[in-house]
Amino acid sequence: MTKTKLIFIGLAVALVGFLFAGSASAQDQTLSADPASVPEAGTYDITLTPGGFTAAGTNLAVCGTGDPDVEWGQATLMQHCGGFGSPVDATGGPITAEGVEITDAGVTFLIFELVPDGQSALVQVNIGEAMDDMDDELADTGVETSLLVIIGAGIALAGVMVFGLSRRLRTL
Repeated sequence: MTKTKLIFIGLAVALVGFLFAGSASAQDQTLSADPASVPEAGTYDITLTPGGFTAAGTNLAVCGTGDPDVEWGQATLMQHCGGFGSPVDATGGPITAEGVEITDAGVTFLIFELVPDGQSALVQVNIGEAMDDMDDELADTGVETSLLVIIGAGIALAGVMVFGLSRRLRTL
């Protein structure tokens, strides 16, 4: 009976380890713009180069602000971008956005999937100095809080089982 419990504990710990290893792979989609900044307000052709996208069903939204403090979400897309943009294939190489009007507020290009936790990246083009890719602001580790809770509970359960088993072995 105790060998069965030890095997079960070993399998539980291995399963938790496999879950943790699989979730550590980060989504690393990138988006760069050429030119990365413009000298003055006006109409420009911007070449966007997406990287790391595996889904072809993505959208491109051109938003009328280059403000780095904007928190992007559905309401923000409606407010600054006028909607969800147009479909593009982010796996097919560079995309040229022709005739983009860049004002003093700058412009933000978003490539994203219309699914929760989908692939996405953004780049901002402003007047003057180039802004870095905003995905560098906070690292996307690919680990969600709920998954961390499950892993923590699994490890705690394995610890309780080992502790309970060790007390029984001492009394035998």
